[in-house]
Amino acid sequence: MNKIKYYLDKIVEFITIFLFSFMIIITTWQVISRYILKNPSTTSEEFIRFSLIWLSMLAAAYVVGKKSHISITLFSDSLSSQKRKIIDAFIQFSFLIFAIIILIFGGLKAVSLTMEQISPSLNLPMGYVYLALPVSGLLIIIYSIINIINIFQDKRTINSIDEMG
Repeated sequence: MNKIKYYLDKIVEFITIFLFSFMIIITTWQVISRYILKNPSTTSEEFIRFSLIWLSMLAAAYVVGKKSHISITLFSDSLSSQKRKIIDAFIQFSFLIFAIIILIFGGLKAVSLTMEQISPSLNLPMGYVYLALPVSGLLIIIYSIINIINIFQDKRTINSIDEMG
């Protein structure tokens, strides 16, 4: 299971790093074309906007996979390891339910409703932009399932938490 997570992490890392790097290049071109060449690019702004949506959604899935999301641990730090496991599992189940209902079902509905709409500059079906929702939802589902399995299988992590506290 951890091997799947490792390769999934590497794929998402590569895509997000590539996308972010390409956005920097396009943004630099936009600044040069607008202020130096006095001829702004019409497609670059739209591309950056759509890329930011994809980058944000993929990064959100990646953060769920790394369990690096914002959390308040004041309450859970005072609990026993078994109760901490239950809270961690509840959080992962919450991510799972959110991903299924909002990102997958809602995202697929948004994709189907907007596939006929064409973006003005890139002439791209808007459904491809909204496709970031179900793709990130699928990644969050995979990551959450892996995290839930790891919560109940990883005795070493729980024991080391107990030793520290």
